[in-house]
Amino acid sequence: MRLPRLIALAACAILAVTACTSSDGGAEMHIADPDVVKLGETVVAFYLSPDTSVDKPTEEQQPAYLVLVQADGGTRLIKTSGMAEPHIAWSNAGLFFSDDTRDYILGKGGLVRFENKKAGHQQSAFALPEDKGFIAVYNEGFSESGYANQVAVTTSTGSRLYQVEGNYFMNALCGGVLNGIATDGGAHFADSAKIPGMRSKVEPDAQPELLSRLYPATQGREKVLAWRGAFNAGDHNRHVPCHDEVIAFLSDYTDADGKPHMTIVSWDTGNGRYPERPLVDVRGRPIAEELINPETFSQKSYDARAIRGGHLEWLAADGRIMSTEIASGITKPRFDTGFISGSDSSSQAIFTDRSIHLIQETFDGKTPVKIKKFDRVTGNVVTEIAVPGLAEQLGIKLNVRGAAVPPTA
Repeated sequence: MRLPRLIALAACAILAVTACTSSDGGAEMHIADPDVVKLGETVVAFYLSPDTSVDKPTEEQQPAYLVLVQADGGTRLIKTSGMAEPHIAWSNAGLFFSDDTRDYILGKGGLVRFENKKAGHQQSAFALPEDKGFIAVYNEGFSESGYANQVAVTTSTGSRLYQVEGNYFMNALCGGVLNGIATDGGAHFADSAKIPGMRSKVEPDAQPELLSRLYPATQGREKVLAWRGAFNAGDHNRHVPCHDEVIAFLSDYTDADGKPHMTIVSWDTGNGRYPERPLVDVRGRPIAEELINPETFSQKSYDARAIRGGHLEWLAADGRIMSTEIASGITKPRFDTGFISGSDSSSQAIFTDRSIHLIQETFDGKTPVKIKKFDRVTGNVVTEIAVPGLAEQLGIKLNVRGAAVPPTA
């Protein structure tokens, strides 16, 4: 995962309503008036976020932008007060996003805003079933009791916020229930000592993973479900799939003896069991030897809709869509997208039932953000969009963070 970059504002970015045309004659970009902006014919949305940190005071945060992309590459931007690692969610109710002071839902009728002051670093965002609203997790940081996150529930009538104990870096929505997997259990950490295998023999202070139910809240708090003996996990995909109350995810970690593992895990939210399978190729060899460079494994990308036909599909750093059978761990390359993640570029994948949407940014301040849509079954390219000039036109360097497409895409 690449490090955030520092930014500097330019004149075009500080105007309330501005139309900017790319220097290469490309489609226009508009910084929209929030009082009149509508969702319109948006085909992809992503959040541009500057370099911010969990402990940076709110007054030092730089503005950020939600970018609405049309089929021709034209864009409209909605300016916000900023959020570190922002995430967005899209349902038939609209497009949800947030900053450190408000939550927003952008629909066909316009933008609605709700006051909701919270931590300036986001962990995840999900659309609740049946268009009943949205739920998001924010990283509040170390607290008097241990480590705190915040859970915000936003509906068409407003937002409410409550605190949970633990740092839930990875989340899964199982029906209408939000579960979180924490690398820091906060005040719960002491309880794990009662369970065999939940202390590292190599690093006594290393924490196992904690699974908790975050929503609906239990007496206004999280409910601890289970612990997993995994330490120093290095692959923190924020949104992971859940089917039949079982969370499936790829895991790169060390065990209690300090031995490395690359596996696919099925964590049952009902009984707490977490069977896992090593990631291997069709001949049973570890993928670290034959398919994937372990040093780039953490740059993979997948999301809550990545499972298809008993396989978890994911974008590898070398640009290939990979498919891992959950029951066996057998991993095969499906097709090459050409979108590589590394020191010079970063790509992320959005999965729907029919499509895989990829967004790539290049860190040279001039290459357009590129978007490709693939047919999920055939792997064929359906559409390609270039979004030119964001860096030149804004005069700033921002990171492409959370992204979303319409629920029917």
